[in-house]
Amino acid sequence: MRMKLVAISAATFALAFAPSAQAAQTPYHPIVPMKPGTPATVQPLDCNGSTGDHGCGAGFHWRNGDHGWACYPCD
Repeated sequence: MRMKLVAISAATFALAFAPSAQAAQTPYHPIVPMKPGTPATVQPLDCNGSTGDHGCGAGFHWRNGDHGWACYPCD
């Protein structure tokens, strides 16, 4: 009876404190370089979809505003 108790307690101790097989494994996440895409074509457009009559540039349009005729930001 005593030998069974020693064997059971030894087995319990061994199983309770044994490291699991998955503890040392790290997941494999490779860093795969992506194929570079084509760069986006940037075309500076004003509010009306053109490059502007007076060369105001992207996000601006020519109009008569608070300071007279000038390039003003799109509304």
